[in-house]
Amino acid sequence: MTTVDQRTARLNMPHLVSSEWLKLRSLRAFWVGVAAALLLGVLGGVLPTMFFTPENPPTSDEAPYVVFMIANIGVQVAILTLAVLTLGSEYSTGSIRLTFVAAPSRLRVIAAKALVVAVTSALLAVVSLPISWLVVLPRLNSLGLDTPIGNVFGALGRQVGFLTLLALFAFAVTLAVRSTAIAVGVVLGVVFVVPSLLNLIGGGLDLELDRLGFAEAAGNIFDGSSSAGTVLAGVLTVTVWWAVPFVLGAAALVRKDA
Repeated sequence: MTTVDQRTARLNMPHLVSSEWLKLRSLRAFWVGVAAALLLGVLGGVLPTMFFTPENPPTSDEAPYVVFMIANIGVQVAILTLAVLTLGSEYSTGSIRLTFVAAPSRLRVIAAKALVVAVTSALLAVVSLPISWLVVLPRLNSLGLDTPIGNVFGALGRQVGFLTLLALFAFAVTLAVRSTAIAVGVVLGVVFVVPSLLNLIGGGLDLELDRLGFAEAAGNIFDGSSSAGTVLAGVLTVTVWWAVPFVLGAAALVRKDA
């Protein structure tokens, strides 16, 4: 194989994705994050069942929604941390420079990293959330609750979709700020603080500003009861939240040294 052929092979997307996946799973923090997602997911799923009683049982629609929603809180912290580490760990050690020496096409490298983040986050959500459901299922059965499988998959799909979008947003923020700690802080603020601020401001102005928040918009995209207009508005809102840091980070990456 000639030098040109070797360079071309390194720039192939499958090769880049394979390399990024290898780097991610070689991090000790990755496996800590996986374990944390599984543990926090189970703990989050168990928490609401402590308040389910025979006198006040949840409905078949409420049970999977509540269990997955609370389990999602723990899982999302682990997933956004993993998404940030995919890029932030290389910036913190300076190894990102070696990555771009081996594969000079920077945007293609970033695309490969983003794909790894999306797939890994979705798979981790698909594994961790059903485990939390299986753990609480005996408790739900003891309450005489028979939840249709369609309701379970519907609630699961909503949370998996949300977590995947959250991971991609966390990755975009990391690309813009180039700092693991700052990126985690920004994303946690967007998910947990911004909704309260929008509700507070919107209440004073008599406007529904909460729909402009990332978390609200992402949830509306996968909510089966949302209207087409609400889904479209959610897609546009999430796209803006994601595109702003990604475009800023990508532009700086191309124009400046890593």
